Amino acid sequence: MNKTLGSALLTLLCAAAGTGMLHAADYGLPEGIQEGNILHCFNWTASEIKAELPKIAEAGFGSVQMSPMQRPDIKSGSSWHDLYRPYDLAFKSSSYCSEQDLKDLCAEAAKYGIKIIVDVVANHVDRTAGYHDTWWDSNGRVRWDGNINYGDRYSITHGQLGDYGDVNSESSEVQARGKAYVEKLKEMGVSGIRWDAAKHIGLPSEGCDFWSTVTSVPGMYHYGEILDSPGPDASIIKEYAQYMSVTDNKYCNYAARDNGGIPGGYGGDWVVNQGLSDTKLVYWAESHDTYSNDEWSQNVDQSVIDRAYAAYACRSGATALYLARPNAVGFNNIKVGKGSTAYQSKSVAEVNKFRNAMTGKKDWFESNGNACSITRENGGAVIVMKGSGNVSITNGGGYCPAGTYTDRVSGGVFTVTATTISGNVGSSGIAVIYDGEVDIPTPPDPTPGPTPTPTDGYYVYFDNTANWSKVMVWAWNSTENCVAASEWPGDQMTAKDGVLYWSAPAGKVPTEIIFSNNGGDKAGGGDLTFVNGATYYPDGTYKMISYGGGDDDDDDPVPGPQPVDMPSALYVLGNISGAQWDTANGAAMHVAETGVFATTSKVTFTPAAGESVCYFNLTDRLGADWDEVNMNANRFGPATEGVTLTLNNWGDMKKYTNNVDASACKSWTVTPGSYYVRADFNNGRVQITDTTGVEILTSDDDSEAAYFTLQGVRVAEPETGRIYIRVSGGKATKVMMK
Repeated sequence: MNKTLGSALLTLLCAAAGTGMLHAADYGLPEGIQEGNILHCFNWTASEIKAELPKIAEAGFGSVQMSPMQRPDIKSGSSWHDLYRPYDLAFKSSSYCSEQDLKDLCAEAAKYGIKIIVDVVANHVDRTAGYHDTWWDSNGRVRWDGNINYGDRYSITHGQLGDYGDVNSESSEVQARGKAYVEKLKEMGVSGIRWDAAKHIGLPSEGCDFWSTVTSVPGMYHYGEILDSPGPDASIIKEYAQYMSVTDNKYCNYAARDNGGIPGGYGGDWVVNQGLSDTKLVYWAESHDTYSNDEWSQNVDQSVIDRAYAAYACRSGATALYLARPNAVGFNNIKVGKGSTAYQSKSVAEVNKFRNAMTGKKDWFESNGNACSITRENGGAVIVMKGSGNVSITNGGGYCPAGTYTDRVSGGVFTVTATTISGNVGSSGIAVIYDGEVDIPTPPDPTPGPTPTPTDGYYVYFDNTANWSKVMVWAWNSTENCVAASEWPGDQMTAKDGVLYWSAPAGKVPTEIIFSNNGGDKAGGGDLTFVNGATYYPDGTYKMISYGGGDDDDDDPVPGPQPVDMPSALYVLGNISGAQWDTANGAAMHVAETGVFATTSKVTFTPAAGESVCYFNLTDRLGADWDEVNMNANRFGPATEGVTLTLNNWGDMKKYTNNVDASACKSWTVTPGSYYVRADFNNGRVQITDTTGVEILTSDDDSEAAYFTLQGVRVAEPETGRIYIRVSGGKATKVMMK
């Protein structure tokens, strides 16, 4: 395109934007509501939203949420909470939004590719005489059954919400009225419904067909406001998700309320523990309740809210809601009318555009406490900081392609490698990078190569998940230092193909090692046992990984159990004599061999009353009660409850992560008796045995076996009287030769 033609076309496009010619395709908005983000025009009149549509589209929002339309007396200047005291479960024209206003808004929004969502209050009607339709005064259509006990599910679905009468949602007449309202809204051009107080309306499994009825209108999107938990049994959230997307306020509120805008992990209880797909979630940084009901967010600066929104709004599955705050603070001061336009900020708009451009690309969440990164596979990344300035954070999954990028928010430069994202985050605390210039540097080639075998000498790897700037190694044995450098902090590790590698000088045999961030922070706090060929982590744990692994066919995976991260401490919990499932007094285990734990002494298992077998699993931390253990400890058990372990035979072991899966940790079963418990973290397995784990062999017991020292060095001729690791038939055993 030549310069003259380019300028002319730019002028034409600018003019088109001013006349409304740039519509749906030009803004790159998604087809579905769940695939984009939602602007909550809280209390805005229909005409105010319509006038704002070009700017909403430019900011990348795929849909707009409006407040309820179920009262005829709402107008600009009415109290906001009047909208949540409905006259009827039906559309009521008012100066806030007439039927024609809504039709005009939906038609104009469609030109931009924006969908309209209407908030619907279906759980209650206004109690005041004359402020609800007389239809509700007969046939038991409203219940006056007292206040709600949130520890009782029946009370949640049948009790009064405050002073409001509880709509009898089990009534087929009420269900038909709700469906008719959904059909009416669809007829006027509405694309989605937000259901207020959804947890207070029962489910088909509870004898209530309200949700299956009202969501049966084809072509409509639904999401339900479900605060805290739907009842004592949180698992019923899965039944709600059969009919609608749902909110997760516990997970969402934490970021801006408690942590400077950084979420507490990839997902909350609904996704992590209850197993919901994130495609059924609606996230927010704040809601109209947290702001307008005199709750926590009215005192949180908009910049912190925006950071939290950015961390939620760039995901692959969940949609995110951005509240256009009202222009007042205080429950009784907030009125119907247009609110804040902070949604137009460059940081918010660029996050929305990022999300729209990443459709179909998987996401990955990482956090280092002060910042988080959300990467999209083969796409890019959003980085959020509590403040601003330089940051180096994990490139989760290696999803963001390596290269050099310009931050679309502040213009700063970011450098991305296979493992890290580094750059300067501007004053908003939000950076958005994608479509960068790919520039992958060629790493130096260490000697020996990146995948040495035990015969090559002594070597280790380091997985730099802490993003240390300069990883150094200091190693020694009882008589000498085993590093090339003469002074602390020793040798710098070498990078190859995304792996940090260090090899001891020829002839040196280290037994101890320290990894440090250029002499500062130390992995595991300091001295670590040297394990030849191991991959270490910043917390001091290690595991054995084959970077070249497998058999002769490189496409085949290594068969059998897979490695599990080895903790620095481990305990047996279960039916232990004198300590039945005692979270404060589990049987301690100690390192007995490379990558393998064993109990310090035999554990006596005694069954609980009425049972004939004993159950146990493992934990890397004890605590005063189960809440403390489940929240803070990683647990280890089988994939299926009750897997039986028999003497000297291995069973597979799975890791259950703290505060995520730990409370669901499964248990092995054993017959009552006294055993040593051995956990092999190299291979992800566990066994019970009545020996300390050392077999006595002669050199001709298995001529095809391979033998290694406890440091991992292979030996051709094992010596009598010494202990080795014997590998044969895919199994490793600790043996003594005689």
